[in-house]
Amino acid sequence: MSCELSYVRPNFIAMPSLDHEFPLDLIRHVPDLAVYLLDKVADTERPKYSRARCDSGDATTTAPPELRADSVVVCESTPAEGGDPVPVFAIIVECQTKPDKNKRFSWPAYTANLRARLRCPVILLVLTPSAGVARWCSETIDLGGGRHMLRPLALPLTALEPVTDQEVAKDNPQMTILAAMVHRIEDPAELDALGAAFASLDENKTSLYSDYVLAALSAVSRKYLEDTVDAGIFEPKTEFVGRIYREGKAEGKAEGEASGEAKSVLRVLDTRGIAVSDEVRERVTSCTDLDQLATWVTRAVTVSRAEELFD
Repeated sequence: MSCELSYVRPNFIAMPSLDHEFPLDLIRHVPDLAVYLLDKVADTERPKYSRARCDSGDATTTAPPELRADSVVVCESTPAEGGDPVPVFAIIVECQTKPDKNKRFSWPAYTANLRARLRCPVILLVLTPSAGVARWCSETIDLGGGRHMLRPLALPLTALEPVTDQEVAKDNPQMTILAAMVHRIEDPAELDALGAAFASLDENKTSLYSDYVLAALSAVSRKYLEDTVDAGIFEPKTEFVGRIYREGKAEGKAEGEASGEAKSVLRVLDTRGIAVSDEVRERVTSCTDLDQLATWVTRAVTVSRAEELFD
């Protein structure tokens, strides 16, 4: 299946603020998503496999940071009775925000070392924020003398169409959520599909997803989702939908919205393992300015220290 790299839809989030980490987090939770993304851009048939799992991104056992892939997914065959699964092929997933000539040297190292370690074919898939970066990433890398080549596959996330069919969203919720993030959806049909995607997930899978989505969607889109819960269109069984419902109903209008925003800020920081001092917590929870809180929610996804929220 081929992918048209010239397609660009406006109003998407640029990596690395959200999209750099979010696709990788989705793949860590659902490794099969990497195969789905690969199928979007690959023009050859891949081997069949029975299960996918994440593996170490280190090119070697003592790999320095520059030889550490963003994510590795290993696709395995069904093991024979009493045996172990056998790797059929592996996907190295890289998120690349802009051209970087150093990748011309590190990407071949990732591929060769992983192939030697797993003893199976390895495919390099690069996720990018735009068609232009995808074109650069997909250029053939000549390893020497025109005889040995590496041809990365590159997929611009803007090529992922927002989902409007709720049944499709339920069947592939992670892809639906990723497309919604990239395009900052506001269309009612797309938001309905997003709600259906979250409603189809187990609650323990939605916590991290919801933090990213709440940080990305506009206030209008979030209000629309809240209204669909109030109208009983989606059962608030997931943390994403349920949080909006519980906070809106229990705490009421403006005060409830501010409290909910503050909780979102702290939850994002907690999910990312960033320590929050009492002073930071007090400043966040005492704020009633919704615009300021919305800014902090977005910053919480990228800061390295909680105090950087206020820079």
